[in-house]
Amino acid sequence: MEKINRNDLCPCGSGERYSKCCGASKAISINQIIESELDELQKRILQFAFFHFGNEINDDFEDLVEIIDFDIEQEREFYELIHAIWFSLFEELDDEETIIEKFITAEAGKIKRPKLKQILQSWSDARVIAGRVVSVENNQLIVEDGFTSEQLNAVVANVAVTIEEGSFFIGIIVPYEQNYLFFPSLFDLPDLKPEHGFSYIEDSSLDADYDSPQEYLTDFFLEVLSELPMIGGMLEIEEMEWSAPIYKEVADIFKAKLASEVPPPIVDTGIILWFNFCEKKKKRIENPNLYAAAVHSLLSTIAPLGETRTLKELTRLYGVTSKSKAISTIVSEMEAELSSEIAELKGLVYGGEESPPLPPFETAAIIEFPKGGSSGKDKAGKQKNKPELELIKNEGKKGSKKDQGD
Repeated sequence: MEKINRNDLCPCGSGERYSKCCGASKAISINQIIESELDELQKRILQFAFFHFGNEINDDFEDLVEIIDFDIEQEREFYELIHAIWFSLFEELDDEETIIEKFITAEAGKIKRPKLKQILQSWSDARVIAGRVVSVENNQLIVEDGFTSEQLNAVVANVAVTIEEGSFFIGIIVPYEQNYLFFPSLFDLPDLKPEHGFSYIEDSSLDADYDSPQEYLTDFFLEVLSELPMIGGMLEIEEMEWSAPIYKEVADIFKAKLASEVPPPIVDTGIILWFNFCEKKKKRIENPNLYAAAVHSLLSTIAPLGETRTLKELTRLYGVTSKSKAISTIVSEMEAELSSEIAELKGLVYGGEESPPLPPFETAAIIEFPKGGSSGKDKAGKQKNKPELELIKNEGKKGSKKDQGD
């Protein structure tokens, strides 16, 4: 067969140079071969992990099951897989080595392709990441780390990615020469504003006394993964059965003022309270901004809103200056009508267990993975079971270390 030089016309008849036509596709196929081998390598790591350390992995997962409720079997299987990957890459065993370090020691010498061996040896530097998708082309992405603003080139092995640019995502990545490879893929939440996702992780890390959100995300990756869907979508005000259009207008004004400042569950709580009040009291409203300010004021007494505003500041925010007394009167009326709902919400925020009643409406779709209702958050956005999580961590890096003294 005659050898084709890279600058010759391509024999396919396209009129292009070989290097720009079929020769380019051959170069791409080499990358595809490498990515296929990396995909197989990821599977071999999991096989190695379950064969040699299945008991440690299963024991640790059962500890996680006590924290996360799985509504369907498919959801449990999803988290079981992601947990096994996370455990293999980040959790130290009794001898202070991770499973990935043991795999590299045992298997790297058996790999014939030098490039593949070099990539595997770098996988002890795996990291978790929460970020924003900058661009997507086939299976190659540019992503931005939400805590460092660093932009990274990342690949999903042999799978074309369909994800909206600008979407929030979370995942595990391993080095791939100068780039990164997702292990196994990234998980996107298209309905979650990236700033809300980053804020939630940062707030959770502070609540748990962590020095950095990155460190917290690494230790609590599975818990965060299960909690994020709960902040992924806000109530669809349009789908709620409002008794009068003016009541919906109040909800719209309130949501517009707070949506960019606090997580969606907090905004949803205010909307739920307002909806319930409208169902009980058919008020004749002339100034919807006044009532939106009252909902804001009431919510600030129940849940943390970040920035604390005085009544005078609220009147300016909602354009109802000199109406502080009127706002106070409306708040008092709402407190009287919603006393049971408010008591339940305060119980949730400050340690109670019951959930507030929800009105008859449908919520927005939240997330593309996995379907089900597991969460570490209650309906008011309050973290549940955090003492249990901290106890597990403090007793020795979860299940794998917990049994050392047995």
